[in-house]
Amino acid sequence: MLFVFGSMRRLRPPRTPEPEEIKTLHVDVPEDATVQGRTRKVLLLEDRNDFQEVIRDYLVSCSYEVISVDSGIQGLQEIMNKGGFDLILCDMMMPQMGGEMFYWAVTRVRPATRERFIFFTGHKNNPRLEFFFRRVNAKVLYKPFKLSVLDSAICEIFRKVA
Repeated sequence: MLFVFGSMRRLRPPRTPEPEEIKTLHVDVPEDATVQGRTRKVLLLEDRNDFQEVIRDYLVSCSYEVISVDSGIQGLQEIMNKGGFDLILCDMMMPQMGGEMFYWAVTRVRPATRERFIFFTGHKNNPRLEFFFRRVNAKVLYKPFKLSVLDSAICEIFRKVA
């Protein structure tokens, strides 16, 4: 049984854009997308589907192998089941297990991942988060951020762990 609240509107299929309305995104693939002939693996933790999809699609277009999850618990399962990741992109505010708890759990079982994290958050002036970021010397991106800023952060992490 389907319940509809609010005004009753008839749903229409999405309109197909005209050819002149279609925009093409040209992406330069960073040199760091592969290492020694193998594709770099990225774990993306983000609970907002729209944000997760944009970042995942961008990383895939840059030739990264991306596993995306929407909670720290799922991220921890991926780390335990699939082994090491070259990069971990982690939102701080997620259900079940947030970014801080996820970081401590992962680095306890895989200490080498400490330098492979990039955190992002929309809570720029949160004292608890700022304390955590200073404590672990974290790379942090504040939402909203440009994909070019993400690229720079990724390159910085890969230079650091090389």
